[in-house]
Amino acid sequence: MFILSIALTMIGAVLSVLGVYWGAVKTVREYRGLKADLAKLEAIGSDTSLAGAEQVRQRHALRHPTGSMGSLEYFEENAQLAALELVVHSLKWPALLTVAGVLVGSVANVVSLWA
Repeated sequence: MFILSIALTMIGAVLSVLGVYWGAVKTVREYRGLKADLAKLEAIGSDTSLAGAEQVRQRHALRHPTGSMGSLEYFEENAQLAALELVVHSLKWPALLTVAGVLVGSVANVVSLWA
């Protein structure tokens, strides 16, 4: 029973830390990809050497829009980028503290088994 308690505590800690890590990596990856795509879309839109139809074709080839009509084509993507910026910049330290708390709590659980 002692070994099972230690194993479950460690498995719980690893799963919790992996969950926070996976969420952070996925969020940062999505943020960077969306930011890069929107910058490329802006560059295509401001390229005066391209005809209007060619700009639209290149923008749609890069990322299919969720909306229509000019700047509203990528309204949802711009809103998503703003939300992701808040998450990426605001949750770094809380996520690290969460991971530290899980690890300290797990170590405390294992140590309490010996007491």
